[in-house]
Amino acid sequence: MRVSLVYIPAGDARAIASMAKAMARAFEAKGHEVEVLEGARGVSPRFSAADYLVLGVEGLGFRGKLPPRLAELLAQSGGMTGKRGMAFVRKRGFFSQKTLALLMKSMEAQGMNVNYGELLASTAEAEVAGRAAPVERPERPISS
Repeated sequence: MRVSLVYIPAGDARAIASMAKAMARAFEAKGHEVEVLEGARGVSPRFSAADYLVLGVEGLGFRGKLPPRLAELLAQSGGMTGKRGMAFVRKRGFFSQKTLALLMKSMEAQGMNVNYGELLASTAEAEVAGRAAPVERPERPISS
């Protein structure tokens, strides 16, 4: 399967970038083709080519708000209806769980089926989350 992994940093991009790369290695070890992109301004990833979409963010400020770039990225992206996906948030502050809930809600508002979400504090946790993510296509019943 083709997996698009897009992360949006709130400050220093190194921590969330290393988590995204660790998660990508776990997906590749399972035999998937992975594309890792930073969701920076000026980048318009094409999600329609991916079978599975992973979005990762860092919360902004004390209250754990979503980065404004996420709304822009989701608005620019077409073909997300019915696409399966995963959300992850880098743990920062007290409101990381709220940030994860907001991210999943934003993805589902675009018509996505978000089947997995994780709070991550390290690259080791990111690799474990990548191995645990249900990236496989759902089984379809055989019609007679």
